[in-house]
Parts: sequence; structure tokens; C-alpha cells
Amino acid sequence: MSISFKEKTYSGRRNAIWREPKVLPGGFALAQTFAAGTLLKRGTLVNVDTNLMKAGIVKIGKVLDGGTTTAPRVSKDNYLMAGDTVMKVGSNVTGTVASVDRSNEGYDVVTLTSAMSGLAPGDYLQEADTSGNSPVAAYAPNAVLAADRTIMENDLPTVDVAWQALVIRNATQLFPDSFLTSSIALTNNHNILFIN
Repeated sequence: MSISFKEKTYSGRRNAIWREPKVLPGGFALAQTFAAGTLLKRGTLVNVDTNLMKAGIVKIGKVLDGGTTTAPRVSKDNYLMAGDTVMKVGSNVTGTVASVDRSNEGYDVVTLTSAMSGLAPGDYLQEADTSGNSPVAAYAPNAVLAADRTIMENDLPTVDVAWQALVIRNATQLFPDSFLTSSIALTNNHNILFIN
């Protein structure tokens, strides 16, 4: 007689924030519009404006192997959507998102309206503001989401924002090291720390 062990896996994810974050009072209205059903995950980078009580989600993703300059494969939790203007972080190269295919478990395919010259694995695509002479990030991170928030039909979405938190870096969206100082603290808010 022998015992047969069968492995079973369950879906889920790690908690992106260690212990409890310090949350800003009041809910913050989203600065962008998201489709119903979009899950904004705890630990996601945001830019919060306490005067306007608005929060802009930092839409960013790392370019992965296997895509093209017109349809790059991008890390999950990038929050990019059709119509977004994106830039290659660290350059003036921009493009417009035509569509995003989220059907693969390991990456999203971001189809652009035209090729982004020089785009390569390891680069980052970020939502851009092109209203000035050169593109800049639409939202520079200065906080993180304190809780998950699913966007619903006919919603007036507000989010809880943490001004102090210890974030598990490999449990949240991918972003460049340039967002951090001393490889641990968020550049625009040294109360947000990232560890592995």
C-alpha cells in the first residue's frame, strides 16, 4: 500500500503592505477614469493632491521579452488603457495605446498606434503628459493605495491612500529604481519604504 500525494494550487496574491499603513483622512477621488471591473490593488503607486482631494494612479509597466516595438509585452498591474499617451521612462519617446490584451497570466500586450523607436526589454512605459515642450510623467508617485478598490458601474470611485507604509516590492507593480532614493525610500515621500 502506498500513499499518493497530489498537489493542488490556489489562486491568490501576497499582501503588498507589511502590517498596517498610515492612511490619510478622507477618501480621494480618482484623477483618471477606469473601466468597471478594474481592480486597483493595495500597494499601487499613486500621486495624491491633498488640496484637490484627488489621487492619480501611476500607470507604469516594465517591457518584457517577446514583444515588438508596436506591441510590447508589459508587466501586469500597469493599469494602461486604450487612449493613454505613454512615454519610455528616461527618454522623450512617446506613443499612444490602441488596446491592451490582459488575457495572458504573465504579461499584458500593449498595442500602440505606431512603433516606439528604441523600445527594448527592461525599459518602462509610463502614462505621460505631453502638454509641454517635452513629455513628463502624468503622475509622479508620492503615496500608495492603502486598500484594494474595485471600480463598479455608475461608481463615484474614491480610494484610501497611505502616506506611510512598508511595501513588499515584489508583491506590487514593477517600477524603475529611479523612483527610489537609497534603493528603499520613495523619492517624493520617504515615509513609503520598499523591501523584498
